[in-house]
Amino acid sequence: MNWEQGARIRVSLDHESPLYKAVYTQRTSCERINSQAKALGIERPRVHNHRSVANLNTLTYVIINGRALSRAISINRGLLPMI
Repeated sequence: MNWEQGARIRVSLDHESPLYKAVYTQRTSCERINSQAKALGIERPRVHNHRSVANLNTLTYVIINGRALSRAISINRGLLPMI
């Protein structure tokens, strides 16, 4: 049995608490974004200073949100009656 501090904390967490669920939701959201960035080939910044990394992250979010918006528009277009 793993008796290290991290393992004991993980076992003793209340998985039904609102705080745990909020943190879990944030973590899974970040994992989805990282997965999409990896699929686009932009998961690892090839820049070195903080401002360049921040700009690249902003661009990543813009691209991913633009793709999500495009999917939502195409889905909703099929649901709306033609006028």
